[in-house]
Amino acid sequence: MSGQPLPGAGALLERQPGGAVAEHAPRASRGPVAQRPGPSLATIGLICVLTLQAVLSLRLVWSNTAFLDEATYLYAGHVEIAHLLTGTPVPAYSTYLSGAPVIYPPLAALASDLGGLAAARILSLGFMLGATSFLWATTTRLAGRPAAFFAAALFATVGSTQYLGAFATFDAMSLFLLAAAAWAAVAAGQRDEPGAWVLGAAAMLVLANATKYASALFDPVVAGLLLTTIAERRGPKQAFSRGGYFIVAVTSTLGLLLTIAGSRYLTGVMSTTLARAAGQSPPLVVVTDSVRWIGIVAALALVAAITAPMRSRGDRVAAIRLAVLAAAGVLVTANQARIHTTTSLSKHVDFGAWFAAVAAGYLLARLLRASRRRSARALAGAGVCCALVPSGFMGRAQGAAFFQEWPNTTLVTKILGPLTRVHPGNYLAEDYDVPAYYLQGEIPWQRWSNTWYFTYTPRGSTRQLVGVPAWRAAVLDHYFSLVVLDFGDTAGVDSIVTKAIHQSGDYHVIAEAPYWDSFGVGQFTVWAYQPKAQPGSRPASSPAAARGR
Repeated sequence: MSGQPLPGAGALLERQPGGAVAEHAPRASRGPVAQRPGPSLATIGLICVLTLQAVLSLRLVWSNTAFLDEATYLYAGHVEIAHLLTGTPVPAYSTYLSGAPVIYPPLAALASDLGGLAAARILSLGFMLGATSFLWATTTRLAGRPAAFFAAALFATVGSTQYLGAFATFDAMSLFLLAAAAWAAVAAGQRDEPGAWVLGAAAMLVLANATKYASALFDPVVAGLLLTTIAERRGPKQAFSRGGYFIVAVTSTLGLLLTIAGSRYLTGVMSTTLARAAGQSPPLVVVTDSVRWIGIVAALALVAAITAPMRSRGDRVAAIRLAVLAAAGVLVTANQARIHTTTSLSKHVDFGAWFAAVAAGYLLARLLRASRRRSARALAGAGVCCALVPSGFMGRAQGAAFFQEWPNTTLVTKILGPLTRVHPGNYLAEDYDVPAYYLQGEIPWQRWSNTWYFTYTPRGSTRQLVGVPAWRAAVLDHYFSLVVLDFGDTAGVDSIVTKAIHQSGDYHVIAEAPYWDSFGVGQFTVWAYQPKAQPGSRPASSPAAARGR
């Protein structure tokens, strides 16, 4: 059943019984005329938008090696699958990953098994194309197909959308599920018997939250869409009744899942989302970056909310909905400015852009209705489409820039492969997940350590050390066969480890791999344990040593 457009929105195309849309009224006929089936103008528009989005993201799939987050999730997925099949132990992923390690990582790992990193990234593209399709469907229900076209076109050309469509992380899957929940919520509000749809929306929203915890920031927005859509058709009493049912279903299910999952998952939710440590980025930097990435969509949504008509109760409800959608566009910016961090901002703002695009599409479609003349309307439509071109070029440049923010690890991985066979043992690397992912068939996760967090029990001692003392003691005990440092995010720890290496006297530089990224030029340096007195011999490693992130 087709939904009603926003009051005053109107549809540019004529609607026929059953929700069909035709560009012109059918001509009178004396008898039955065979109709040739074919795609409607709206379908062609959606296909064009999705094709453009796919092309913009696909060009990024092969543009760089795995980012730390991608490697971490893909490697974790393989470890989780091995645990499920053979019962092998797993690290405490649930305590520090920003989503449930048993949902997206195994799925992405299976894709990686089929076609490597590219296949995992293309899986994300599928999720993002699905999110755009749900945006089209949701906006069509609320404001008609012209608004849906503009909303989808705006969203598809945003740099962050292109980025997530070629990035193998939790985000694309979570945004897809969030979009599905929003669409189901709007559909529920327009149904005579919305019970099943409300439950479906709640289920999609819970799964989106479990896939990536930060998506819960938009739970009130989805609830707002449900409330306003029901209120528009059945009044506020029914809206609060159904809305309360929806909220109870979501919160109780999330609470039950956390209870079943246990304290480790609660630790992960707190450390990555609810009680995330504050950064050092000024709020102005957070706002400036957000404006560069989704400013056009957010601004159009804000104008739509401010200029919404308020002539009737239906108009007022629609205006509230537009305000909710516009607010969603700045939720991530406000939250990350609050905690002074730009970490993952380029990904997170796209969640808000999805909702803001609905309001922005409504505004652009309303501009087309400013004139009743078909020629003027066509001219206005062409002008609006041309206005999307600069946004597309800007998003294209931003998407490419995002993929140059980390070093290409092709060279250092080629170096490490043979070295790990010559120097078996334990390995220390700043971001070990990247080489661990590429060398996953050769080295179990227990033999990798990083420069973010480390615990170690020295030989001949029962006292477990944590942090800097642990790294220093492990180096002096020759616990690591190879040490790989690049003085990146943990440059301070790298310097301490380097001093311990020089103090030991038994580690030697055996390889160097230069790289460059958008921040400048750097170098991976590989040290190997090579004792001078007895070449080939090596003190036994402490079995009590442990490591983690």
